Amino acid sequence: MRLANLRERGLGFWDSIRETWVGRLLERIVRDLARLEVFDRAMTLAAQAFTSIVPLMLVASSLRPQHPGLGSVVADSLSLSEETRATLAGSIPAGATAAGSIGFFGIVVAIFSATSFSRALERVYLRTWDVQKASVRTAWRWLATVLAVVLAVLIVAFTKSVLEGAIWRGTLAVLLQIAVWTAVWTFVPWMLLQRQVAVRVLAFTAALTAVCMGLLSVAGGIYLPIAMESGARQFGVLGLVFAYIGWLFAIAFVLVATTVIGRACAEADGPIGRVIRGSEVTPA
Repeated sequence: MRLANLRERGLGFWDSIRETWVGRLLERIVRDLARLEVFDRAMTLAAQAFTSIVPLMLVASSLRPQHPGLGSVVADSLSLSEETRATLAGSIPAGATAAGSIGFFGIVVAIFSATSFSRALERVYLRTWDVQKASVRTAWRWLATVLAVVLAVLIVAFTKSVLEGAIWRGTLAVLLQIAVWTAVWTFVPWMLLQRQVAVRVLAFTAALTAVCMGLLSVAGGIYLPIAMESGARQFGVLGLVFAYIGWLFAIAFVLVATTVIGRACAEADGPIGRVIRGSEVTPA
């Protein structure tokens, strides 16, 4: 009898929460995340990033023969041990070696194959925002998306190297990273969706994504070196691949989830929705 009373009180409490704008917002977020199949979408984006963006970064590294190579850059940025560094260097050739083997045709193929990430990201945005798909004639947007993401990664890496030894280095690096990704994740969906969603709404979603990515990067600075060290000791190169794909999945999950949350907040009937939308009229 007492258990039944507690259950009734609990159900009454949640029913009262659902009657508020906060409750309706939370309910919509959960429903939209399930509808979008966020885990599947995130895994698809992570796989596309690994097979598209990473090879493009390798090509970019190969264009600078005097550069130590992408493997050394990754090892330095994660402060990996010499053993793991050697494993990583063996799996990613140095710039001069790659430059001689890739060639112009390989570079072109890598650039255009990288657009598979853009197409997967476009499908996420289209399904999230429920807007019309753009014409194939505007396929240049896919290449522009890849270039924007790669440029952002390079800028973030450059700022980390510039701030080396500076006071409050970690805080400044995270703040700059948030600023860069806010700009990128405002521009990319605005371009892919052909300006069908207001910039103000996209900017809020981008800021939410960037903040979550900034927090994730702090956690990654602790987790990723440990995961890669452990993976390299147990499975060699495959261990490094598994660890990095898992990290890309975490980033992709944040990107997809914050996009869904951003739309739900923008269309909420409470004060948060009115602040995000401003004077824009958003369909129910």
